[in-house]
Amino acid sequence: MAFPVVQSVLDPAALEKAVAALYNLAQPVRCRLVSRGMNDIYHLTAGAQRFALKVARAERADAAFAFEPAFIAHLDKTGFTVPTPVMTREGQLFFSVDAPEGPRQVMVTRWLGGTLLTKATTDEQAHKLGASLARLHLAGASFQPPMRRLVGVEIKLPERLPSLLELVGPDADMAGFLTRAAETIRSRLAALDPRVIPRGYCHGDFHYANIMVLADRSIAVLDFSDCGEDFMIADLTSFSWRADFDGVADYLNPEFIAGYDSVRQLMPAERAALPLFRAARHLGMACAFARHVNRIGPIASFDENLRYYLSMIRLFCAEAQIG
Repeated sequence: MAFPVVQSVLDPAALEKAVAALYNLAQPVRCRLVSRGMNDIYHLTAGAQRFALKVARAERADAAFAFEPAFIAHLDKTGFTVPTPVMTREGQLFFSVDAPEGPRQVMVTRWLGGTLLTKATTDEQAHKLGASLARLHLAGASFQPPMRRLVGVEIKLPERLPSLLELVGPDADMAGFLTRAAETIRSRLAALDPRVIPRGYCHGDFHYANIMVLADRSIAVLDFSDCGEDFMIADLTSFSWRADFDGVADYLNPEFIAGYDSVRQLMPAERAALPLFRAARHLGMACAFARHVNRIGPIASFDENLRYYLSMIRLFCAEAQIG
């Protein structure tokens, strides 16, 4: 019996053969791992052409994963620069392989060459990113998904919270606070009225580290692994969480929201609910980091500063009146 595997690394040579057999691409096909993480990214060449190849984590069945490439293809058609999937000979947007840990989906996409934004993002760039996210939400209104995919933090908290509690260890006060906060956040989100706080198709992890600036200074939106249906303002707190995480929130977050407002003005109830979603994002990401440590290893700046990030959860929960 094989020893259990959490997340394997797929053999590039085997991927080359699979891609050559499934796609109408020039020969030779060459594949090289360039990024190892929750999803593994490979640089793929086919003759003189360049592509990216994404191997998704063993987490979703094919039917659930299909939402992601379909949403990306939809955004491509509406004018966004995204890692558009390349179709197989049979017209499929991805294929699957049986990895030791379970089925993993493989998607060949266009290659986007550019520079990723960092915490050095300017307030002008933050404003443009807010406007871009608003346009993405508006474009999502015409998307017809192959199936429903719900991605709200309230869905993930019950499964992931125990991992964070384990990291907290014997600190009964913190464990009790985190448990109460999770219960309060879930109940408050469940009580929200989508008629006043609209839902839509969201990116799921929209922040500057997932934005690439291309040679012509335009931007490309990357990493749709967490895309799906959610309250649209949850997407705004993806950006604010990253800025909080990097200590640049004071000047980037207001500009980001202003940019969003310039395209899709937030409703009063949405604006009032932002502290709740900000707290939910911080707690949800801490739970995700704790859960995934045995898959991809420690998260830079998180594990060695756990107490600091737990204090941030307390801070933003207090702002949302969650005790």
